Amino acid sequence: MQLKSKLTGLFLLLVFITSAQNTINSSYFQVMGARPLGPSTMSGRITSIDGISANGQLNLFVGTAGGGIWKSQNGGLSFISIFDKYCQSIGALAIEPGNAKVVYAGAGESNTRNSVSYGDGMYKTTDGGNNWQKIGLDSTERISKIIIDPTDKKTVYVSAPGPLWNSSTHRGLYKTMDGGKTWNKILYVNDETGCADIAMHPTKPGTLFASMWQFRRKAYAFSSGGPGSGLHKSTDGGKTWNKITNGLPEGDLGRIVITINPSKPSEVLAIVEAKVPGLYISEDEGATWKKLASTENLTARPFYFSTLVYDPKDPKRVYRPAFDFQYSSDGGYSWNNTVIGGVEPHADMHALWINPSNPDMMFVGTDGGIYMSTNKGTAWQFINSLPVGQFYHVSTDNQTPYHVYGGLQDNNSWMAPSSAPGGVTAVDWRWINGGDGFWVQPSLLNSKIIFSESQGGEITKVDLSTGLSYGVRPKKLEGDEEHRWNWNTPIVVGTSVKKNAAGKPVYNLYTAAQYVFKSNDDGKNWQRISPDLTTNNPNKINQAEKNAGITGDNTSAENHCTIFTITQDPKNENIIWAGTDDGNLQLTMDGGKTWENKAAGIWKTGVPENTWISSIEISSLDSKRIYVTLDNHMYGDMHTYAVMSTDRGNTWKKFSSSEFTGFAHVIREDIVNEKLLFLGTEMGLFISLDGGNNWMRSKYQNMPWYNLVRDIKIQPQTNDLVIASHGRGIYIVDNIQPLREMVKSDLSQQVLFYPIQNFKYEYSPQYPQPAPNLAGWGVGSRVIAPTFYYYLKERSNSGVKIEIYDAANKKIKDLNASSTKGLNKVYWDLSVNPPKVARGGYIAQSSVLISSVIGPKVDIGKYKIVVKADGKEYVQNIQIEANPSKGLDAASIGLLNKQSMRLFNLHERLYTLIDSLDKTVVVISKGDTTVPVIKEKLNKLDGLLVAPGFGSRGVEGKICAIKYARENELPFFGICLGMQMAVIEFARNVLGFEHAHSTEMVKETPYPVIDLMDEQKEVTAKGGTMRLGAYSCKIEKGTLAHKVYGKSLIQERHRHRYEFNNAYLEKFKEAGLIMSGTNPESNLVEIVELPNHPFFIGVQFHPEYKSTVEAPAPLFVQFVKAAYQHAVPFIKNSK
Repeated sequence: MQLKSKLTGLFLLLVFITSAQNTINSSYFQVMGARPLGPSTMSGRITSIDGISANGQLNLFVGTAGGGIWKSQNGGLSFISIFDKYCQSIGALAIEPGNAKVVYAGAGESNTRNSVSYGDGMYKTTDGGNNWQKIGLDSTERISKIIIDPTDKKTVYVSAPGPLWNSSTHRGLYKTMDGGKTWNKILYVNDETGCADIAMHPTKPGTLFASMWQFRRKAYAFSSGGPGSGLHKSTDGGKTWNKITNGLPEGDLGRIVITINPSKPSEVLAIVEAKVPGLYISEDEGATWKKLASTENLTARPFYFSTLVYDPKDPKRVYRPAFDFQYSSDGGYSWNNTVIGGVEPHADMHALWINPSNPDMMFVGTDGGIYMSTNKGTAWQFINSLPVGQFYHVSTDNQTPYHVYGGLQDNNSWMAPSSAPGGVTAVDWRWINGGDGFWVQPSLLNSKIIFSESQGGEITKVDLSTGLSYGVRPKKLEGDEEHRWNWNTPIVVGTSVKKNAAGKPVYNLYTAAQYVFKSNDDGKNWQRISPDLTTNNPNKINQAEKNAGITGDNTSAENHCTIFTITQDPKNENIIWAGTDDGNLQLTMDGGKTWENKAAGIWKTGVPENTWISSIEISSLDSKRIYVTLDNHMYGDMHTYAVMSTDRGNTWKKFSSSEFTGFAHVIREDIVNEKLLFLGTEMGLFISLDGGNNWMRSKYQNMPWYNLVRDIKIQPQTNDLVIASHGRGIYIVDNIQPLREMVKSDLSQQVLFYPIQNFKYEYSPQYPQPAPNLAGWGVGSRVIAPTFYYYLKERSNSGVKIEIYDAANKKIKDLNASSTKGLNKVYWDLSVNPPKVARGGYIAQSSVLISSVIGPKVDIGKYKIVVKADGKEYVQNIQIEANPSKGLDAASIGLLNKQSMRLFNLHERLYTLIDSLDKTVVVISKGDTTVPVIKEKLNKLDGLLVAPGFGSRGVEGKICAIKYARENELPFFGICLGMQMAVIEFARNVLGFEHAHSTEMVKETPYPVIDLMDEQKEVTAKGGTMRLGAYSCKIEKGTLAHKVYGKSLIQERHRHRYEFNNAYLEKFKEAGLIMSGTNPESNLVEIVELPNHPFFIGVQFHPEYKSTVEAPAPLFVQFVKAAYQHAVPFIKNSK
């Protein structure tokens, strides 16, 4: 009975935890935001560009093959991503004429390469891209163009080529007349033929041209063209259509590109894919056509290059971006591709936008990003601010900081540091091989040796120490069949316990065609360790030419029945898995001597047979646990397939989730916790915290929700999650340890404070950095600091506080903490609280505040971290350690801390002194000017100093205080304004000049004893009325001033506008005020004093400007002496 009770309790706990995990989504760990590394040095495929001037700025909207939509509001100098919550493959964009707020976007690019993604319909924004609404055509998969009727902006036409890999009725030309609320298909041929292009007459919007295109791509072939293709025209807004044939090629056609001359609408140009493709012109609005040219640079790969544009103002200027940038100045009869200066645009061009207000300015979109020209395309500059690179794979090494490596679609192979001084920027990326980049693998034993692969298995070894490279692809041996290299041939490394003949350690380097090859000498020699592991189906081999239609695409992309992925067991080099593109999953347990196909068990889970094996993951914790992703999209099946086996492939379990979208590319198990899984698909990154039972989409990690995730790595030294996306470059999620803690946690708890990793002293390097004008796209580096993670089941309304205590349990630091629901993160910069300091300036009752000064860094040792939330405390400890490899040994850190604490203690002692002085400061308020009150407040003072200043604030209090000092023999020292206040007090209370004042404060005073000099009154610029700099002062002998200075002529610095008014000079002298110092040139009064007073002196100049600790101004010395002498009787009589 007791055992049953315990089991029931355990069952309830498991159910509760599982239920809690079911409710968790990625917002719970949004603090684990990814760093987007780019690069922008080499960008990705641009599919659409549209622009409009708004508020005096050129706004650009840019659609990409896999990086969503980007917007520039400064003519392309910088961009922001505006489509992160939606499908990232974009086919077309259109801005509503005259309205930069309304933009239509069609998802799914129509450049029908083997590696293209797919879309999910039409989107619309009415606020310039801040928010988007999905408005239909969800199943079209591919949209090539959008045209808006300029006379009726609710009328929009959309050309949809439709699905690439399968037959579908969801293709053709669509029209909406209500801004996208409803759609009608207005031109349709059959389920193999879609609409490739549309053009609208510039003055008769009901006149339309539409090209229909029959096409199909298979895993092993591509066919462009057929009887469904053709050019159609409507003159009634698409209600009726006529097929155009007069003058066009006979027989089956392929893709047709159309453009209408905006300056001369009767002229229409078209590039027609046919057995002999060519450029055709019509001069009668499409009724008849004649051929102009058929040069290869105009007509090459017409299925892939679909852009032809007239200049908006010059009727003879035409542009054809394709392999290169062609332009014609005679209406298409002759063409030029000359580039004068600047940079050569990337080959493979797909989009062109010409500024209608300034046709000299244009932007071309290529497979490598955007280029801008300001002289009609004869010179170009690269826009280095779009990080939309299309990676296939990513690898890392074990350097510090580690490097990331990867290959970009049509854009070479690259490497970059994961962190760099000032952050990783475009200039930190280094090109290490050419061609289409795919796999890049560093040697396991020598970080200077890199292997990279370009299309069709062209493997290159790069020696970074010499800068040399050479090909190392295995050669065909006698008796071998022709090697079938996949477009994306794998290069994989694995550990080995073996040694070479010289006794040095080796590692395993693998690659594969239909066979697996292994090398132990960096690719110099290869051993074939398998038979043909594919189905070797003759119906799928060498089919590219046989299924070409009009135009094929035989670039090794159609090579089939090949090995696509290889994985070696990390603990046993004899265990190797290989997956093929035709659905075989092969295993060897003896290093390749024998192989067994384990795929049959997968098909039993519901995965379609012969589905492409896209990745294999062997658990680093249990080699019997295997994960496989499968990709069937080349048969029109976009479902997510991922399976797991716990018995080395004998039985399989298929993962399923309503969250899943997109065909699967890669799955990874965490190297520490087997419950933590990451799945990358064509439409998202998915995370499981419970071994795959439940999955969540990554939405809040600073990545697109539908990111095209092609590869994932976990860097073992830093625990970073490194993600390769096919459209947004490389992302790094720094240190996934908190996710591991969440997996182990009971998330039903209100607060969880996770263990803290010990920290080795280190500082983030700041130099060298690239020049800011060269940096391009950049992102901050990894934060180097102790990091505290805590989990809140619900948001804390009372707030969260963090306190840090040293080994003596003395609180040394308070940290601001967040109160977000889910995982929270706080960094500690190793500093203690800053010292307390007094507020500076001449403010009475300064009040002691915490300074903004950073506190000293702590010494090495153990520290207690306390999280306070909702009335409870949660404690963890951290050990701060020395780091001799960085020059931060224990002695150095201790000395730094000791010296810093000496300065800290000086600040604190100074604070104590100022605080004690503050307590003796007397405040005279407006109502405190009666004699009894003044006497009560001032009778314990030892001296009165009235400091410099300006304005009327506190003037009457100063005058009352000076009167008290004059009448009660209290030592007085007035500087600048202080002297002027003494003159005013004397004028009022001795001379009887009621309301005497300075014209600075009271312009209409009856007795302006302080005033501007006559020559100053006509100067309008205030600075021109100032006395600035050093001036001479002649001191009368026998005066207090002469006694203080010990000489008759001095020089002091001035900075003031108002002076003693010499019109009243004799009156003051007669009443007993001594003018002991005057300027010998202007006769302006510089010093006043009273006879028969212990110390009463005022100066117009600023002695503090020259006063230093080593050489204090004589006036300060004598004033302090007088105050001390005044205090002695009080001190003696004090208790």
